[in-house]
Amino acid sequence: MIFDFLLDSAKEFPTKTALIFENSQINYFDLNQKALSLARTLKKNKPCVVSLLLSNSIDFCISFFGILYSGNICHVIPTSISDSNLTNQLKLTNPSIILSNSIFEKKLSRINLNEKYSFLDITKFDFKHNSVLDCEFDTSSDSSLIALILFSAGTTSVPKAVQLSHNNIENTVNRVTNYLNITSNDIDVISLPLSHSFGLGCLNCIIKSGGTAILHKNTINMPNVISSIKNYQATSFASTPTTFQQIIDKHKSLFQNSIDSVRYLLTNSSPMPNELTNNLLNILNDKKLYTYYGLTEASRSTFHLFKKNDKKINSVGKPLPEVKIKIFTDSHECLPLERGEIYIQGPHVSPGYLQNVSNKKTLDSDWLHTGDIGYFDNDGYLFLIGRKDDLINIGGEKVFPKEIEDIIGSMKEIDEVAVKGIPDKLLGQIVQAYVVTKQEMLVKDQDIVLFCKGKLENYKIPRIFTYLSKLPKNEQGKILRSNL
Repeated sequence: MIFDFLLDSAKEFPTKTALIFENSQINYFDLNQKALSLARTLKKNKPCVVSLLLSNSIDFCISFFGILYSGNICHVIPTSISDSNLTNQLKLTNPSIILSNSIFEKKLSRINLNEKYSFLDITKFDFKHNSVLDCEFDTSSDSSLIALILFSAGTTSVPKAVQLSHNNIENTVNRVTNYLNITSNDIDVISLPLSHSFGLGCLNCIIKSGGTAILHKNTINMPNVISSIKNYQATSFASTPTTFQQIIDKHKSLFQNSIDSVRYLLTNSSPMPNELTNNLLNILNDKKLYTYYGLTEASRSTFHLFKKNDKKINSVGKPLPEVKIKIFTDSHECLPLERGEIYIQGPHVSPGYLQNVSNKKTLDSDWLHTGDIGYFDNDGYLFLIGRKDDLINIGGEKVFPKEIEDIIGSMKEIDEVAVKGIPDKLLGQIVQAYVVTKQEMLVKDQDIVLFCKGKLENYKIPRIFTYLSKLPKNEQGKILRSNL
């Protein structure tokens, strides 16, 4: 069970610092005791959903493990959630209680949700009154039980309530800690939101290993995040490509002088420009830089260790042990270099979505239909091409945005670019580009068109250009293409 991560570490490293957040810290014994104390209050006769709405903090971690100890299902809500999405998530999950604080209680009150659901302010909980001497809960329950509900990022459609079992998460954490060789000596700086599987996975890995997590609420104060790597002699730091780009652009010197103790950096499979990858590798010297591919429904399915002059620099690596990946078209399984939809199978794959959502198109005979398009090369490395939903159909020619974005994004004047198909009476669709230029650099439509000549077929070159100050993205740095 997931709470065994904490229970085992509390037994082996009771006095060791588990978490540091701002000016507070807590050791494994106290973290475990507070989680057990909270669990006593949350315990029900049968499992219920408990919603967790908190920013990154020690309180978040106490609440997360407390919910799991109690035998309930933890529904984690992003703190940046819109009022409408919050209403929809609570309506679907129907929690027995919302665990939060006074800040978010005001948000619930503003949209009249405080009248519909019970509320517990974790900052006012009396742990001493509810103290426990030892673990009084059944820790040998069925690991196939649902432990967690996370809503998918929803970059192209309505977010879905992904259910994850104890076994799903245990399997992922065990494979990742083995692959990255995470031990009790590790200190991980976590500024990723714990409400997403990337950040929550980092937390689970460090707690299971008996290491120490340095928590940050977010990355708004990036110099503070970077300085904490040096101040605490951190051994690892994970973040999105967007954040690493910000570090290289604005804080490169500070970062380079703060990572002597670091063993590895970790990012995810959001588009990682080759220039950014190489810039990081040049700074890291002998330190390691990894990326991975996964979804909320199948977290961390592949890993890739970047190398200097990496011939596989655009790959997301190979499947981890116990993970099976196949590439399918409508009619057959693809051969190497042949593009198709990525299917994933393994003990880490979600058993399905919560209520009202048909799994038939997504889960078939335990194979997850990801909606991602990719291919394997002849050496068994997986490459991502784009989302099935993002496919642009230009007069019958199928075009993926990534190919166009990679070309335009290589212009020295361009900071970021995203493209999508828009309706056209003659061709069905044409390409529109949304461009963010680098500071104080000017670029005209015709400049981009001329740059693309010879690098892209004419029909792939954008016909319409829109210039933005930034691209719409979710918390994980993925472009919200539907918002363009």
